[in-house]
Amino acid sequence: MAGLAYGALCAKRGYRVLVIGQGPSGALYTHSNHTLCRRLELNYGLSGSIVRRVFDELSMGLQLRNLPRRLEPSFQVVLPKARIAVTTQPKLAEREFKREFVGQDAAISTFFRDITQVDSQVLDVLNVRPVLPPSGFLESFKLKSQTKKYPLLGDDLAIDDPLSSFEHGNPFRAFVQAPFRFASGMVPARPYPATFARAITELWHGCCAFDQGPNTLLDLFTGMIAGSGDVRPQSVVRHITIQRSKATQVMLRDRKELISFDLLVCNGDPKRFFALIPQQTQNDDYHHQIHMLQPICHTFIGNFVVRAAAVPEAMGRHVFAVADLSLSLEEDNLIHIGVDCDVGPSAPERELRLITAAMRVPISAAAAGTDGVESLLDRLQARIEETMPFLREHLVMRHSPWQGWGQQSSNDDIDPAELQPGYGEAIAHTIGTTPLATLTGYKNVLVGGNAAFCGLGAEGPYLAAWNLLQHTLDKVVLKQGF
Repeated sequence: MAGLAYGALCAKRGYRVLVIGQGPSGALYTHSNHTLCRRLELNYGLSGSIVRRVFDELSMGLQLRNLPRRLEPSFQVVLPKARIAVTTQPKLAEREFKREFVGQDAAISTFFRDITQVDSQVLDVLNVRPVLPPSGFLESFKLKSQTKKYPLLGDDLAIDDPLSSFEHGNPFRAFVQAPFRFASGMVPARPYPATFARAITELWHGCCAFDQGPNTLLDLFTGMIAGSGDVRPQSVVRHITIQRSKATQVMLRDRKELISFDLLVCNGDPKRFFALIPQQTQNDDYHHQIHMLQPICHTFIGNFVVRAAAVPEAMGRHVFAVADLSLSLEEDNLIHIGVDCDVGPSAPERELRLITAAMRVPISAAAAGTDGVESLLDRLQARIEETMPFLREHLVMRHSPWQGWGQQSSNDDIDPAELQPGYGEAIAHTIGTTPLATLTGYKNVLVGGNAAFCGLGAEGPYLAAWNLLQHTLDKVVLKQGF
């Protein structure tokens, strides 16, 4: 999303844009004649200033108002002894809280008041439109003045626990943490106040879906780029030429076609991208930084095609299920279940339904290759059955994108493109929003992709796109016609 939104912004400004897809992509794939999900994402924050800034720049405010369909409830959280529906209707939400969190009204009110206050500070910082991390004196001064005004957003206090007033094992603590741990792409031991407050505030403002399916925004941005540029989804870069710390050409795999450019942007896994640069021309210091960018977990996705009778009537589109409040919210102790996320919310009734589920697993789980996927699917299915008791008897088929989907593979390794990494810590001077900078050790190479500003969750790609655009305006001067 970050790279495509950025490409659309550049095309709007008059730049010539080429998108090279590096093979099949998108939120969906097909296996055994069934459409399945490669990603399970929450759409929220679309009414926030970060997203509006990008859509306003693209003159697409009308689409931003008309395309999303608000979900009601936004999502549900299932705890061992509670089931809470998060709704945007204040009276219903208050009733849910009073029923499930007896005697905690005052503490909960204080928590949301504090979160709202921190969120307003975050917005003050982001509305200044800073480049994070700062790339020059003016940007450094902007950020320093803001973090001096709001010390909680500085690097020194970035790991304070926003739920410290709720003891471990308190159901409200798990209720808040469950959606956040899937909304954010960074899962440190304690959440950063800025990203935590931003995600919680926007999640409680409501989630949405698109009638056209999960690729709606991707297709929208791709279409804008194609109108004044070129999109080659099946092309693959084989080699990047570097001269004097500057990228000059890329060679495509199929016909050995050479393409020149002024600016090159990585919109995928940075490790795989920078491996395309020959070792003799690599910037050793920067490649060491990329090598040290290690995820602390991966998000494992499982798809379960079931007959319609398996889905409980009152089940929402998104459900977060916690098994044991006394344990950390890791692996199958916390799962995210999505219902029919391959289609829009207004889809007609169908005989077969799609259940897509996710859990965070250690990075070592991917080392087992495709042979280990079945055991992960077993664990995931066992947890889903606690929420959907009739899943097993109505199960038609199950599959994970980790198992591959149609491509011929010469080994049993998992395709790295299917791994969804979760990072631990943010780099300095980013108010806890991103584990890597958009600037690189090369003069005309930038980095976007899913890692950029992933701490902000659904809003992250738009902040990444905006940062990439600011760097582009500094580095590439548009040629003026006559």
